[in-house]
Amino acid sequence: MTEPTTILCAKEGPVYRITLNRPEVLNALNGVMLREIAHAVSEAAADPESSVVLIDSASDRAFSAGIDVAYVKDLEGFGVRDIGRELHRTFLTLRTEEIPIVCAIDGLCLGAGLELAISCDFMIATNRSRFGLPNIDRGIPAIVEAALLPLAVGIQGARELAYLGEFWDAEKAERRGLLYAVAAPEAFEAEVQSLVGRLAAKPATALATQKEIIHKWMTTDLESAIDFSINTVVLNWLTRDQQEGMASFLEKRDAQFKDAQLKQDDDWKGESS
Repeated sequence: MTEPTTILCAKEGPVYRITLNRPEVLNALNGVMLREIAHAVSEAAADPESSVVLIDSASDRAFSAGIDVAYVKDLEGFGVRDIGRELHRTFLTLRTEEIPIVCAIDGLCLGAGLELAISCDFMIATNRSRFGLPNIDRGIPAIVEAALLPLAVGIQGARELAYLGEFWDAEKAERRGLLYAVAAPEAFEAEVQSLVGRLAAKPATALATQKEIIHKWMTTDLESAIDFSINTVVLNWLTRDQQEGMASFLEKRDAQFKDAQLKQDDDWKGESS
């Protein structure tokens, strides 16, 4: 893929930072931006040196104001469906790639921008941020990953956001369960770095497995989700990190995680045979 034009990407140790970079339109999402975000997240997930993705914004006013109206205003019929599917492809990538994703929000987080944020594993925001689905005031119902809102804020919260189109401030968003944490602007970067650092210190294979399991908890029936969890943890049990984690507990010492999976570590296979 060519150099992205709507986002900035930077590797900062174990953190892969993706910065939404259309500040002139408050990071309104168009097709190019959606595809570039999805590609960057997949690239980070495939990078053995990256343990966490951080998505933030180059705008000092917004994380994302939603869909780019110029991108969708002339669509008809199947074109509208194609845009919905393109949004879903990108957001599903965030939800299913096996790397934890932190969304850092400073300012407006609206419409499809909120759907992008809620597709991440953690949402952290400044106390001046605002959240909402104002598209209802333009005659447009909320769709796509807005379907996650009942899981995040309950059915009444989802109806409030989708029916009324009114904004929640950060305090209310945190109180209703939408946010992991809220910080003052001057403390925001430190709070973000604390979270990504704690995630980066965890065994990556176990985190990837846990993310996959939680996705199943959210998207399948209870018994199927539990059965998937039981079967999936067997694979994690065969990793060096799983063995090291248990050994370090019994030996009362700090774990030294290597994230070397059994199938990738020929030396360990020889030792264990």
